[in-house]
Amino acid sequence: STTGVGRQNTTRAMHARDARATAPRAHCARIDRTRIRRRATTAALKTGRESSAASDSKRARDAMQLTPADVDAAPPIACALSPVITAYVFKTRTRRTFEVEYGAKRGSSENAYVARGASKSCALDCVDSRHADAYGAIAGIGDVDFIACLHAAPRRMDALAAAIAARPAGAECVEVLCSNPGAQVIQQALKANNPLTNENLIAAWKGADGKLRARLRVVKNNEKIDLGDRTLTFTTAPTPRWPDLIFARDDASGMLFTSKFFSAHVASEGDDVSDVGGWEAFGEDWRYFYDCLLAPMAKQVAPVLSRMNSSSETGADGDGDAPASENGAQSPVAQKKVGVLGAIGRLFSGGGKAEERIVPATYDGVAAAICPAHGPIIQSSVTEVFREYTMWTEKQIASASNLEIAVIYASAYGNTGAMAQAIARGISKTGIAAEMFNCELATPDEISQLLKRCSGFCLGAPTLGGTLPTPVQTALGAIIKDGDLDKPCGVFGSFGWSGEAVDMMEKRLKDGGFKFAFDPLRCKFKPTAETLQLCEESGTDLAQAVRKLERRRQVLERKSVGKADSAVSDTAAAVGRIVGSLCAVTTKSEDTQSAMLASWVSQASFNPPALTVAVAKERAVESFFDEGWQI
Repeated sequence: STTGVGRQNTTRAMHARDARATAPRAHCARIDRTRIRRRATTAALKTGRESSAASDSKRARDAMQLTPADVDAAPPIACALSPVITAYVFKTRTRRTFEVEYGAKRGSSENAYVARGASKSCALDCVDSRHADAYGAIAGIGDVDFIACLHAAPRRMDALAAAIAARPAGAECVEVLCSNPGAQVIQQALKANNPLTNENLIAAWKGADGKLRARLRVVKNNEKIDLGDRTLTFTTAPTPRWPDLIFARDDASGMLFTSKFFSAHVASEGDDVSDVGGWEAFGEDWRYFYDCLLAPMAKQVAPVLSRMNSSSETGADGDGDAPASENGAQSPVAQKKVGVLGAIGRLFSGGGKAEERIVPATYDGVAAAICPAHGPIIQSSVTEVFREYTMWTEKQIASASNLEIAVIYASAYGNTGAMAQAIARGISKTGIAAEMFNCELATPDEISQLLKRCSGFCLGAPTLGGTLPTPVQTALGAIIKDGDLDKPCGVFGSFGWSGEAVDMMEKRLKDGGFKFAFDPLRCKFKPTAETLQLCEESGTDLAQAVRKLERRRQVLERKSVGKADSAVSDTAAAVGRIVGSLCAVTTKSEDTQSAMLASWVSQASFNPPALTVAVAKERAVESFFDEGWQI
């Protein structure tokens, strides 16, 4: 409004007057020059202006560089899944990043695969940049005809570059297969003076003679790649967390390559790469990965799982044929999985009613194993994994109590995305559904519809060129226009230099009259364990604010119709009047710490000294009480 603009101008004038009164004239001139330059290059990364883009991009790239201690040159474990498909597993038994999904501290693995046909071959999935050199040294990786980037993350570009650089001089161009969003990531990595610029990829993409050594190819749903005696079938599988994700299936062996889906962050001892020990050995790891990354998207996961379950009954009756092994005999593993995986095949290939189909047409048969990007290759536990996924999803939706909170964000390098994931986990622990929403893939109308059905929201963005990314500006405009001022909110974001984005979002929402459930969250470069813990606690605070608002609304509704509060019994009211102790419980694990107020505290023993503390699931400190942790 005109009044708002005038108030902002008055505030700026007062700040400028105070600065002139208290600072040397030369310092004021430097501040003014900085402000003028910043205003002139507000969208430097979008417009390509060298004055700001070059320096900002260099800082971002420097922050993403690996230190010598991060590089893991150990060769991978090679495992033949069939005579023509080999898995290469890079195991890491220490926790090197602080994303929420690594919180179990069981290590992890980066899995890559190579499928070789009679005439052509394809590498499936690249690995993290810390394993790039070892990935490029895999025997025959430079001879493949295709490299399928099932997940084209910026920190996988070094491995892609290593595979291209390993090609012999004069070799044909290798085709890099990816989804359309994945192609955009790779194209950004190939551009100079860009935050995602990857010098190794630029050097590998074009040879010293100036000839291209690789070219991009965007794959579509149900597109097939012929390798001679076998074909690979691809489908896009975008999610808010991974908008570029694609799946692949080897039609001859029936193996599904699912990248992030069905992964687990665990590194088993020895050279085992499959799920030896089954559900008993890895069930908790699959559950932890699901809780961290898929539970916030339970409503999107549920339709797919429900169709799998309904179709599996048909498959169990023998509608599908199990795939033959490489020598023509039916695989014992395939025989065991004919029911559930046959249903999956029919689901993806278009079986069932057309109006009920959600997943794009892809699979045309059964699958003998699931090959994820992390953790064990699933061969003996496929049925259990699908069954438990269904149960977890149903429970997550049932506990949501029709309340949802939107976590709207955009992430340039994955740091803001990691913060969003931690906030969503804090929300989900309270029983309220968290819907993660990547605004880079959304229209203003979709954001408006999201705000209408959610009871609260938080908005996250990185700082690019001293300002908000364009998708977040668009989302913020939709929020200001259509948002409900009574719904609690919050803002968060990562930055590499100045961090104006969080301040901009906070100011615009405050000026619009929105109420904040937690203080703005800022993270410089990569989030630490302490930062992610704070994000999780803030998500819990936002969820509790939504519950408080919902309870107030219910009380007002009952009063409006003249009904007494029948939800509280006489016994509950009496127990609530019992006077007990009120304690401050503090927790610390390594560099991460938290605290809570508790009333259910009692002594358990004198020798050794022990206490019992009751901690609700929605409390942020609950994550400190995993079995085996030292508190």
